[in-house]
Amino acid sequence: MFPLLATSVKDLLTVDSVIIYIWISVVNALLLIYASHKYLLALQQFGYKNKRYFKWLKIKNIHYTRLMLLSLLGFLFFLLLNVCFTSILGEEIAIYIGFASYLIFGIAYIKTEQQTTEKLKLKITKRIVRLSIVYFLVITAVSFGTLILADILAYLIKIDIFCLLRYALVCFIPLILPLLLLIANAVLLPFESLNNKRYIRKTKEALEKADIIKIGITGSYGKTTVKNILATLLSQKYRVLATPESYNTPLGIALTTKKLDSTHDVFIAEMGARQVGDISDLATIVKPKYAILTGVNTQHLETFKAQENIIKTKFELFENLPVDGVGFFSSDNENSVKLFNDFTGEKYLAGIGGEDITATAENVKTTPWGTVFDLKIGDKRLFDCHTNLLGKHNVSNICLASLVAYKLGVSLKDIGVGINRLTTVKHRLEIVPNNHGVTIIDDSYNSNETGLKAALEVLSSFEGRKIVLTPGLIELGTEENIANFKFGVELSKTADKVIIIGAHNAEMLISGLLEGGFDRKNIIFAKNLTKGNAKLNEIMKEGDVILFENDLPDTY
Repeated sequence: MFPLLATSVKDLLTVDSVIIYIWISVVNALLLIYASHKYLLALQQFGYKNKRYFKWLKIKNIHYTRLMLLSLLGFLFFLLLNVCFTSILGEEIAIYIGFASYLIFGIAYIKTEQQTTEKLKLKITKRIVRLSIVYFLVITAVSFGTLILADILAYLIKIDIFCLLRYALVCFIPLILPLLLLIANAVLLPFESLNNKRYIRKTKEALEKADIIKIGITGSYGKTTVKNILATLLSQKYRVLATPESYNTPLGIALTTKKLDSTHDVFIAEMGARQVGDISDLATIVKPKYAILTGVNTQHLETFKAQENIIKTKFELFENLPVDGVGFFSSDNENSVKLFNDFTGEKYLAGIGGEDITATAENVKTTPWGTVFDLKIGDKRLFDCHTNLLGKHNVSNICLASLVAYKLGVSLKDIGVGINRLTTVKHRLEIVPNNHGVTIIDDSYNSNETGLKAALEVLSSFEGRKIVLTPGLIELGTEENIANFKFGVELSKTADKVIIIGAHNAEMLISGLLEGGFDRKNIIFAKNLTKGNAKLNEIMKEGDVILFENDLPDTY
């Protein structure tokens, strides 16, 4: 039986009321765990960093607007049904009906959230399970405390209407869900820190014991592409283990080394960073003898604050090399060449342009379907190399990886075989098959200023009407507006139609397009990618070339 209003202090907390409150709190916690899916996803994508998550919370987003709507509708219907049914069915039944209406709106909210598009799915890891358990306990405790508080306030205030509707306070708990998740994460953080240190210690031990060649790759862009190229070239002679996809954090490396065994000859670690010291931490774990820098630009300037910090952080990999360590630098990036000059150990430059290059490409012929070139390493040449990878920038990447492979004993002939076997990395200038008679170029993964220039260069090599879908560039801090304005100007030179996704960078992109003389009627705005695709389907026709350039993460 649901507890009615207490008539004395002794009646405020009876065994029956505690049992009922626990049941209600558990059900509410289960409901709100599912309602928190987007917030769990955001926290996971932020690497469980409370500071970055809290910064995101301060920005108005549609998910919180929907939480507000859930609370408002749940509260209003709780009140309405309570008032309507108390006189007919009694206070106890009316309270249950009020909770049922709140539950229905909660389920409706969850269904709505499930229909929204996600770029990345929530990964059900051991950590997310632990976090969910703690989060569940926090919500349960808050729900139980709210029910107790409702009884205490009703007992103290003794206003009839408040006494009747006191349990509607539960409907306001969804409004504090994002903060409750932050609290749960903070509670779990000490344990997770110790657990991560344990994983990292085991990883260090495994790599120290292994008799393998260790290679570290860093840069603002192109890390994954160069890693995959290098792994393919080295696999012509060695058994290679490389961090998969974009695993470039300490835990990503730790997960990869679980697959390390005595048959492996080479370990390649991609190393990412968002703040000073990140690369140094990764280098301390892996302790590579060979280091590769793909290039440095303003990517992640938002977290680094200044480009000098980005340059300094990338150089940490080379500062942590052993005395006999070897550095490989791209010659096609100004900052990379600068760091090449600063490095005092054994070092080599590779790329299409520049001076003092050890490996380069000549007679480069790019087509919409691949690239042909002659590879030159020192005084040796490999003629008519063919790759399916698009763009001159990928020829530069191949030169860099080829030089490393050559220095590690792979013959020019085997390098040529490896180049021919290279496959496109997903979402990085990938040609997507379709049956609509159009060419789709997917370059939606984490675009940057250097990458978009390469993408537009590739786009310009195709015949046909050119349509670009883009949300612009992100995570550039104070430079973001300028970068997107320049992007708009560059788009105006290549695209025939532009579909801008989301409002985040729309104003600056449009300004840049108009500055470049682009016809405003060929600019289309869409609130999200789903609506952008719908608009694309309306205007698309056979022979079109469509470029998907960058994609906003779920936290935008």
